[in-house]
Amino acid sequence: MTTDPIDPDGPAPARDAFEATFVLAVDPPTAWRRLTARPLGEGGAGEETGRRYWLPGFDSAATVTEEVAGECLRATKDDQPCAGTDIVVTLAAVGTGTRITVVQSGFGDWLPAPPDIMAVGWRHIVADLHTYLATGAHARRHLRGWGDLGADAVPAAGGMRVHAIRPGTLADRLGLRDGDLLVVLAGAPVSGYDDLVTVLRVLRAVPGDVAAEWVRHGEVCTATAMAAA
Repeated sequence: MTTDPIDPDGPAPARDAFEATFVLAVDPPTAWRRLTARPLGEGGAGEETGRRYWLPGFDSAATVTEEVAGECLRATKDDQPCAGTDIVVTLAAVGTGTRITVVQSGFGDWLPAPPDIMAVGWRHIVADLHTYLATGAHARRHLRGWGDLGADAVPAAGGMRVHAIRPGTLADRLGLRDGDLLVVLAGAPVSGYDDLVTVLRVLRAVPGDVAAEWVRHGEVCTATAMAAA
């Protein structure tokens, strides 16, 4: 597999990419050692490519396509979801710490629309990577299962506008209908994807009665239903 050289000062990532930068209170050798602490079997030929690592944060095997020891690691994600995407982790010394830049790109048609949904998972991946490189502990937040509202939902007017209600789901049992603006779920305010995903994850782990509030025709409606049928 041929790739362009890693260039931290090069052009911005492609439009189907996610990028994040954070600073650690550990030095680059420590961060690099943690990043590459779990080598796997060979995935291809060549001295500088083909090695495989278990990447923290992503919690996936990845095949190296370029590696500059202590500075940059570029690899192809081997496991689903989004297998085949390109991951680049760059390290730079900042005082006594390390600046980490991580980019994942090459999703193509797999990237859902709107990408804001996947951005929630990306933020958890970055948080897990940050925690691991800083402390050596695997938080594994992004691997937690996602719950299901049973409807499509998009941010609108300070809440989540629902549509395409699926029969027999939580949204249906609550009495939500196309066009309703969901504002509270299980006692928690809901105004965007992060709120909704977090609440649904909790409900998935702790099922029971769920109260919801939504706006319909200028009025606040309320109902309670079982999280799981």
